[in-house]
Amino acid sequence: MRHYTVNKFKHAVYEEDEEVPSSITVKEDWRTANIGDWVRADDTCIIQILRKGKMLRKKGTRYYVGTCTGTFLVLPKTKMDTDRRSNIYSFGGHETPEEVVKNRKDLTANEELFVKFMAIDKDMPEEAYVKAFPTNNKRYARIKAANLLQTERIRTRMREDLKPTLDELGIDDRMVLSGIKDEATTAEKADTRLKALFKLSDILDLEEKTTTKVQQVTGAVFQGFTDDMLEPVEKVKEISDGKQ
Repeated sequence: MRHYTVNKFKHAVYEEDEEVPSSITVKEDWRTANIGDWVRADDTCIIQILRKGKMLRKKGTRYYVGTCTGTFLVLPKTKMDTDRRSNIYSFGGHETPEEVVKNRKDLTANEELFVKFMAIDKDMPEEAYVKAFPTNNKRYARIKAANLLQTERIRTRMREDLKPTLDELGIDDRMVLSGIKDEATTAEKADTRLKALFKLSDILDLEEKTTTKVQQVTGAVFQGFTDDMLEPVEKVKEISDGKQ
């Protein structure tokens, strides 16, 4: 018999049938269990169901159950074991809730709504989150919206939804790159040309993220100070040190 603590309560996992108290009735199919039921996991140990819920997916509703050792989707192919996960609330077992949100492949029903509201006004992610998710906390919505916009699945769906409009306007990768190139080579202001060059550098993945070499827009790389340029500086230093 093993014990694990969840929310300050100790829960037992029985490894042998002989260990199970006579007052406990064990369900052999954990997929049909409810909260409070004791079930036989697929590793033959006896464990109690502590949580049960459902998630809305594009392919329909999916149910899950949770124990003191992990969380499991109620699917025919899912196997429940009683090994303790580092994160008992994650289906993966070893991911934090933030990592679960970040790494999920499919959009939830709420995320689908979020993308639709973002399409209406992309400059208001906080408002889109409040409309799509059950919260009125603006600060919370702002943080969560920012996190969602960094996930690959949200970015991909937003691009997909925007593509028909871009096609209608004749906007594609070639057109965008050509425009940035024109700015980099013909813009009147030096800072505009520099920003365009940096943008092209990002697109081509040429820019080093840890160290940046400063280069003039003309293409001349800084080579250091000459002796003639340093001489006045040395004279100032000598005067400040009391030398004439």
